[in-house]
Amino acid sequence: MNRYDTPSTLHIARKLLSLLGKIEVTDDDDNVLYEASAQWSWFIRPWSITQNGRQVATVRRKCLSFAPTWYVQTSDENFALRARLWSWRRQVMVVGGRFDGAVLRGGLWDRGFELSWQDRLIARAQARIMTLRTRHSIALLDPSPQAALLTVILMTTLVEQKSDERKLGAAADSSPHGFTSAP
Repeated sequence: MNRYDTPSTLHIARKLLSLLGKIEVTDDDDNVLYEASAQWSWFIRPWSITQNGRQVATVRRKCLSFAPTWYVQTSDENFALRARLWSWRRQVMVVGGRFDGAVLRGGLWDRGFELSWQDRLIARAQARIMTLRTRHSIALLDPSPQAALLTVILMTTLVEQKSDERKLGAAADSSPHGFTSAP
């Protein structure tokens, strides 16, 4: 564990009735700390992350890339997030910026995640089971605002990526020409 004694806890979840898929990050008292919302676009929707109504980051997914890649722009730096392809466990690496080389690693069933940088654990997330929406509890082990923002950005892209995968799976299951085992 880090040198910090009591980690703060954040909770990230999608709003239930949102057309473009709004994501909220709250504290233990259900106060909204960050809010991520998709902006309208024809192909790839950019995400805007706000804190107290002020935009703190923009996340855009790279179009036509072999491995999933996102470009992140904050008020003081730009960096990329690159997902590892062909892995048993989900892994997203930060390329560039203050936290260059930071890695978000998932568990085997995508229930637990750890964000580490330079052999230091920054945050640990655990998925909630039996909820109507994708929900994670995040223990921030590094209390700096930059580490909190990086954690929120990574977890927002993770929640969106899981949602996209679920939509693709549902579309494949409902396809009349899909490879299903229908009688």
